[in-house]
Amino acid sequence: MNDQKLTFTFRFLLLGNLALALWVFIAFLSIFIYSAVYGWIYLFVVVTIVYLIMRRLGCSSCYRCKSCTSGFGRLAGAFFGKGYTKKESVGNRLSLVILVYMLLTFFPTVCLILAISNAFFPFRFMHLIALWAVTTYSIGTWF
Repeated sequence: MNDQKLTFTFRFLLLGNLALALWVFIAFLSIFIYSAVYGWIYLFVVVTIVYLIMRRLGCSSCYRCKSCTSGFGRLAGAFFGKGYTKKESVGNRLSLVILVYMLLTFFPTVCLILAISNAFFPFRFMHLIALWAVTTYSIGTWF
């Protein structure tokens, strides 16, 4: 058993969670552009999975963090952390993290492409680029 505790700096905690919230908002807006009803349903599902289920699974009073972040440090670590922080933040929840990547990238991309194919607006194309920029940065932290 490894006794090394996770340390989340305030800056990483704040920026990681703001980036995750921005990613959720960009993904929501991508689906909202396609259909407002689907967008609101999507937002409810994603916020529930990320901020209720994943955050609670990440924080189970395990005393593995130097300071209690109530699971928000592990959320930032899972999506934007590196090295040991990433490994310990994800833990045995890799399949749930992959599901969230799919929810935050694949479905919004499909909806945006459908919206762009219906009517091209530069905003939609820039929105697609922003979605993929956040996704690429997050995936880049895995390597």
